[in-house]
Amino acid sequence: MDNEDLFAMLDTCISLASQALSDSQKLDSFAMVLEHDNNVREIELDETDGHTRYQTLIEILKMEAEAEKITAFALLSNVDIPENFSPEVSTGIRIHIEEKDFKAENKLSARLLYIPYQLYRTKDDPSVQIRLHDPIPVGLPCEIFV
Repeated sequence: MDNEDLFAMLDTCISLASQALSDSQKLDSFAMVLEHDNNVREIELDETDGHTRYQTLIEILKMEAEAEKITAFALLSNVDIPENFSPEVSTGIRIHIEEKDFKAENKLSARLLYIPYQLYRTKDDPSVQIRLHDPIPVGLPCEIFV
C-alpha cells in the first residue's frame, strides 16, 4: 500500500467532515476504507444514536479486516478533545486510523488524529464557515488489524 493512497483517503475524510459541519453544524460518525485495489469506499449508517452508530462501525470494520477486504480505514467522529492535549479549542474531529501493513518507518505513525475546529459566520456571508486547527497526533495500538 502506498502512503499517498492513505493520505488521499484522509484528505477526503476531512473534506467530507468539514462540509458536513459547515452545512448542518453536525457530524455523524462515518468510516472510509481503503481496499486492496486502492479504491476508497465510505461506510455510513442510518443509526441515529451516536454511541450505537460508532460501535456498529467498529464491528463492520472488524468483520471487513478479518475477511481481508480492506487494507486501511479511517473512522471519524465529532468529539470534545481531552484537555490534557491542550487543544486551541475543545471541539474536534477525531480520526481513528489503522493500516494492515503498518511499519514504523511509514510517514503516518499516529493512530488517532484530533483536529480542533471552530465554526463561524462572517458579517457579509450568512453561511457557516469552518476553521481547522493543526492536528494533534496520538499513538494508539491497533484495535482492528491485530
